[in-house]
Amino acid sequence: MKKLFFCILILTASVAKAQFTEVLTSDRPGQALSANTVGKNVFQVQTGIDFFDNNSQFYPNSYFRYGLSEKFELNSGIILSGSKFANEIASFSVGARYNLSDIDSKFTSTLQFSHDFGATNNNSQLTYILASSFSEKLSYTVNLGINFDNDFGVNNGIYVFNLSYGINSKMGVFLETFGNFLNSGFQLNIDTGMYYLLNNNFQIDALVGDNDGLFLGAGFTWRIPAKKI
Repeated sequence: MKKLFFCILILTASVAKAQFTEVLTSDRPGQALSANTVGKNVFQVQTGIDFFDNNSQFYPNSYFRYGLSEKFELNSGIILSGSKFANEIASFSVGARYNLSDIDSKFTSTLQFSHDFGATNNNSQLTYILASSFSEKLSYTVNLGINFDNDFGVNNGIYVFNLSYGINSKMGVFLETFGNFLNSGFQLNIDTGMYYLLNNNFQIDALVGDNDGLFLGAGFTWRIPAKKI
């Protein structure tokens, strides 16, 4: 089933319209996945470090995205952990994201599929992403996902609701709730933060939140656009 889903994404990617944006769009900061794909032949790195107060551990993390077409990208992420400052792999995922929307649509919707090889128990996740705007500066992103094991048993549902406000063309802030539902009950976590664009292809960010205890994070996104012919 995983292979079939992956093949469908590759085949449908060939009918894409242009989705590349002048300014980068990142999954950072926060938990919400962006509804935009990075664009054809665009490579993007999203990296940072989080600190969780409840176990006093740092979690360096990086996420790599590459656009095979304007609507279809491959991506991979790694999260490190450990008592000796990140001497273990907590998560290593490989996935793909496909943009379902027309270029002139008011709403942007995307599907993301990923498989985590580094977790204690290998698992996969399918996430539907929806994004739109209330106004020129206020926008929202919703993630709804299902996490399942290798036998397609449902482990949990995942949700994120993100509100973002653009202060100006370079700086913005966000507030979001996120957590799991279904098998583990309903969790309500929260975080907030800001981002700043140094230029169209480089962004820095920071956040603070509560997830069974205080956590902090900071990082950057770097986009390498496709070469113009």
